[in-house]
Amino acid sequence: MFVRSNQELPVDLSELDGRKFVCIDECQLCCLCQPELLEKEIAYFKRNFPDRMVVRRSPHKHTALALKNGNGPCTFLDGGRCSIYPNRPHYCRQFPFHIHLSERVQVELDLSCRGVWLERGEDALAFGVQLLDDNSASLKRGLEDSREVYRVFKGNCSEAGIEVMPEKLRKEFASKLPMMTDPAFLGSILDRSMEEDEMTLSELPDSRTLDAKAAEELQLAAMETGLESLAAEDTFSTPVYCDPRGTWNMFVSQDRELDLYQMDQEGKISRLRGIVPRRVPLLAPEGEGKKLFTDYLALLNRRDSVLGYAYYLIDDYGYDDSLSNVYYGALATSALDLLWRSSLLAYIWGRKLDREGMKEGIIFYDMDRLDAPTIGAFM
Repeated sequence: MFVRSNQELPVDLSELDGRKFVCIDECQLCCLCQPELLEKEIAYFKRNFPDRMVVRRSPHKHTALALKNGNGPCTFLDGGRCSIYPNRPHYCRQFPFHIHLSERVQVELDLSCRGVWLERGEDALAFGVQLLDDNSASLKRGLEDSREVYRVFKGNCSEAGIEVMPEKLRKEFASKLPMMTDPAFLGSILDRSMEEDEMTLSELPDSRTLDAKAAEELQLAAMETGLESLAAEDTFSTPVYCDPRGTWNMFVSQDRELDLYQMDQEGKISRLRGIVPRRVPLLAPEGEGKKLFTDYLALLNRRDSVLGYAYYLIDDYGYDDSLSNVYYGALATSALDLLWRSSLLAYIWGRKLDREGMKEGIIFYDMDRLDAPTIGAFM
């Protein structure tokens, strides 16, 4: 674990410890992310590629690189490679690293990037340290703002009689990780989290036998969770799964129906098939897939952005729920969402949730998990 701290900039880089990353042709996922240009980068692109720049007004007014077909990959993606790689913008250089600001600075690694799974390339920890050093001034300013947000949040919790005890919750969740591979246990967490009185995981039975009705209800709950997370305003906004061949697959969820589309490198989208969500069986991890699944849940449990998501929900619910119910419920929902998405991929491509199957599920899921709302901010 790598943690460093001073009065101005407490930093957690533990997620990067022991990891490597490399950009590979079979991914190109980052080329679907429209990069915002920094002020110092605008002059270069205005001088050399004025027709490749666009002004966006959401979520704030900014200048970005143009996309093919308006919503496809970056216009600089040529034959599967970046044609301006030495001069790519800062945001492209930062991917797959995400810097989250809360009461500290934490660097998270986007596991939807296939290049982080190969155990070769650049040292992630060294890159993260350099990334923070290069942006220390702006991080210090951002941290002041995020700490103020957290101060107000905790003040609201205090007035509402809500105890904020993140380390206690994280410790208890970590102690129950071996049970999380059982979808029935995740269902128990969800059921209990919706009750009014404050919950603990220790009160839940380690095993639970489901009758046919309960098993069907759990299957339906997982399906609803998965479909909700795949829902988008339009096809171009839907979550993308970059498969091992480098194909961009897009699942469009509307009115409990699911369609599979694919996007080519020119931004053209074609519908491949329809899928009946109820026919997708909810699978449980098996073999080495169990360890990968629990390792990923342990990672979510350590991410400040996930804790910040629970804080966001507390605020959104009007400070009427206990933090433990919201936090455990959010993690169990994430776990079921991941299992259903992984089961969806297994259903389509004839896989099971062994290590390879769970890896593909995490690749499909993690970018969307990092995009969830959170109290704090990503820089």
